[in-house]
Amino acid sequence: MAWEDLYLRYSTALRNLPRPLAFVDLEALEENAQRVLTYAGKLPVRLATKSIRCAAILRHILEISPRFQGLFCMSAREALYLAKEGFDDFLIGYPFYQPAEQAAYLALLESGKRAIALIDSLAQAEALNYTLRGTPFSALVCLEVDMASDWGWLYFGVRRSPLHTVEAVLHMAHQLRHLGKLELVGLVAYEAQIAGVGDKNVGWQGPILRFLKRRSWQEVQARRAEVVQALRTAGFALSIVNGGGTGSLPETATDPTVTELTAGSAFFAPALFDHYQRVAFVPAAGFSLEIVRQPTPTIFTCHGGGYIASGAIGLQKQPRPWLPPHAKFLPHEGAGEIQTPIQIVPTPTFLKVGEPLYFRHAKAGELTQRFPTLHALRGEKVVAHFPTYAALPEVWV
Repeated sequence: MAWEDLYLRYSTALRNLPRPLAFVDLEALEENAQRVLTYAGKLPVRLATKSIRCAAILRHILEISPRFQGLFCMSAREALYLAKEGFDDFLIGYPFYQPAEQAAYLALLESGKRAIALIDSLAQAEALNYTLRGTPFSALVCLEVDMASDWGWLYFGVRRSPLHTVEAVLHMAHQLRHLGKLELVGLVAYEAQIAGVGDKNVGWQGPILRFLKRRSWQEVQARRAEVVQALRTAGFALSIVNGGGTGSLPETATDPTVTELTAGSAFFAPALFDHYQRVAFVPAAGFSLEIVRQPTPTIFTCHGGGYIASGAIGLQKQPRPWLPPHAKFLPHEGAGEIQTPIQIVPTPTFLKVGEPLYFRHAKAGELTQRFPTLHALRGEKVVAHFPTYAALPEVWV
């Protein structure tokens, strides 16, 4: 579809809604879901909720295929909120200590939900065990194993778990046997340096990043296999070995030790995921700003737009002009808190003050963290107005 046709389609559907606004194209989302299933081979896919942050969209994806199974949440409070929305099968992807999180986890168990806690230290395990004292409940837990590559001259990965070696994982697993309220059921072994690092259209860094990812992937496969084999030999029955992310789905799907994949960003296809060689998705979510000024014939100033993504600072963390696709930020202003000037050359004749421009956020879930409503489109119609939940006081994610 030509970009002018897509611009007209979105503008027709969203004509009467106040801007700034966020929207999702359900047809593109469904196409991305099918691509996730293809990349995932035969494995089930757990949904990373932080990349969606909208219960209605999570529900819609789960209904597309029975291979979409369960949620990978970022907090016990988020899981409890989603449990009240009718969801089940939660893997809580970060350890928790504070009373609000402990109370939320206990409420999940009391409601009969399957809620797996993630731990990577004895202190976390003991705190969780203490939370469950005097209750009839026990906790299913996964250990998170560090999958980064530490080559001395370069640490390629993220700082997550302190469990770096087979010996450390085995030692931790044996310690859990002395805590009567915890049952080890699996591992989370997320290769962030492969899933979360783009290697396409990144200039001179591309060949280097692809080399590092290939080398690291060999280590990831070997370490994950060694850890799984060691735990099973020691008598631990692992029903879950969770790995992968949107950017590493094809690779992780080939790992015979992995029992399920995780994906989230794939469904919205934010701007950062234009930079992956092995996966490709259709832009499915974005935000729209109104043109309120035209300081020169080729510059259109929009109201709002400074939705910068988290992480290490860089130009890739800016939102990306989408429609028109040749629109560009001014380098000395960028995307601003209250105004965003955009240069568009050649200038379409239909652009003027009062008309919309369309953008994509650099990251998926941070779009729905910014906006309380996600307008769902199908064709040239808005078919639903879905509330997002990241700003709700009872949810932390």
